[in-house]
Amino acid sequence: KKNVHPKFPNGGKMSQHLDALELGDYIDVRGPQGKLTYEGKGVFSVRAERNQLSGDQFQVKRLGMIAGGTGITPMLQLIRHVLNDPEDTLEMSLLYANQTEDDILLRDELENIR
Repeated sequence: KKNVHPKFPNGGKMSQHLDALELGDYIDVRGPQGKLTYEGKGVFSVRAERNQLSGDQFQVKRLGMIAGGTGITPMLQLIRHVLNDPEDTLEMSLLYANQTEDDILLRDELENIR
């Protein structure tokens, strides 16, 4: 989005790209494929290769997640983990999409998350 952050008056590169897409255009999105591990309390470990024992660690305060259909399951695992640890202050947001309302998996649980 434009004019949301003073350092990026035209929006970020991804925002600009997504904003320029026409109705019917596609984007290719892939998950971390097992190279990303949540260690707790906002710490993620990212491995360059799947067979590495450990990876670089990153501390975050906020996490945005995007999921569609059955892709909600790994996101919900992370959400549950964070919410079950009273010392974990990670702020999370989730964008979850489906073809129809009837396709929403685990809807009751998702609606009760606070």
